[in-house]
Amino acid sequence: MPRIEETGGMTGFGGVYAHCPDMLQGFMYRYGLLWSHSRLDPVLKDLVRLKSANLNGCLY
Repeated sequence: MPRIEETGGMTGFGGVYAHCPDMLQGFMYRYGLLWSHSRLDPVLKDLVRLKSANLNGCLY
């Protein structure tokens, strides 16, 4: 799969989303709600992040 160039001075997915500022803003808002206002245990949330990164071949 071709790599999408990062932009906006951001790295990772933020730099990819920065190509479309409206999408980045909407994503960050919902991402913040998910991780800061969730009833999930913080340890479980970190395990979800690690599993997701591993499944996507990302170094976390």
